[in-house]
Amino acid sequence: MIVRLIVFVAIFFIGWWLYRQFVAFKRSQSPEEVKKKASSKKDEAQESMVRCAECKTFTPRSHAIHDQEARAFCSAEHLKIFNQKH
Repeated sequence: MIVRLIVFVAIFFIGWWLYRQFVAFKRSQSPEEVKKKASSKKDEAQESMVRCAECKTFTPRSHAIHDQEARAFCSAEHLKIFNQKH
């Protein structure tokens, strides 16, 4: 009977040790993946802004309209007004 108890305790501690090793391994892996995911989300979420040459407001680069000289405008109307003035 005492042999069974010793075997049970030994199996329990081996299982507990394996579990702790697994958790430590997962913790060492996850911060890198979280940083990679966070940085990729951050890169996708942040977009550079450009200033409208006419009204001086900032517009996301993907929404801006550019003329031949690479000046940015917030709308086609402002591009037209700017071209009429100059």
